[in-house]
Amino acid sequence: MSILAASLAAATFGAGDFLGGVAARDSDWRQVVSVALGVGLLVLGAAACFGGGPAGTLPMAWCLSAGTGFARVSLLYRALAEGQMTQVAPLTAAVAIAVPAFVDILAGKAVTGPLVLGLVAAGFSAAFLSGLVGGWRDGLRNRSTLMVALGAGLGLALFYIGLDRVEVAGGGIRGLLLVRATAFVATAAVTLRCRGGALHPRSLGIAAGAGVLDGTANLLLMMAFATGGLAETSAIASLYPVATIVLAIAVLRERPSRSQAIGLLLVIPAIFLLKST
Repeated sequence: MSILAASLAAATFGAGDFLGGVAARDSDWRQVVSVALGVGLLVLGAAACFGGGPAGTLPMAWCLSAGTGFARVSLLYRALAEGQMTQVAPLTAAVAIAVPAFVDILAGKAVTGPLVLGLVAAGFSAAFLSGLVGGWRDGLRNRSTLMVALGAGLGLALFYIGLDRVEVAGGGIRGLLLVRATAFVATAAVTLRCRGGALHPRSLGIAAGAGVLDGTANLLLMMAFATGGLAETSAIASLYPVATIVLAIAVLRERPSRSQAIGLLLVIPAIFLLKST
């Protein structure tokens, strides 16, 4: 169940990122992120009202840290808007995979055998999928790109770790709602300080669609953490670039590179290796 939920979360995250990237091409990426987070908050609010159930003790520190981490993931929208996704996504995914695995090791949990192979395969998948092979050196020379990638990756890792702790504490959907509210407030505060025109109606609609997908992905991820471990769930969820690239090929008619095709094939053994743990 955890593998399926994490895989669906990755696909939904990737689809949401695709829509967010399209919306950010014609509008301020901060506004796009704020709209997406706000709509996603409504989705989670509806889920909490109709299916939340009684919440356990909410670990406020983890809720706030996870929400702050998720707010930093908005840097991915900036990367998409500036056309740097091919350089940023691989490093972002690699950090989001490695940090939770390292946290599990520090916590005394065994991260060995097929899981390690799965994590390595997943990391290489993300690298190949985003075409990093052709732009690795350029990406590392660009300090701004590197900082965006590291910031987004650490934010995503913190979100994974915090969400896992919220689930362990029994926070459930209401804990997730607090996480999302924290991310929305943090992002909206930055957006309000920046001057910008109103969102184009088309961009507004696309950003709202991204928010619906992102909110749904959050629910799926919470389900995955409820039945799976931190490292393996984070590894699979971090394969979100698969959906983004597939949609870019299908909708925008972009031609996949050889490395992207290899990465798509590597996703299958990565998931099966993780499933075997």
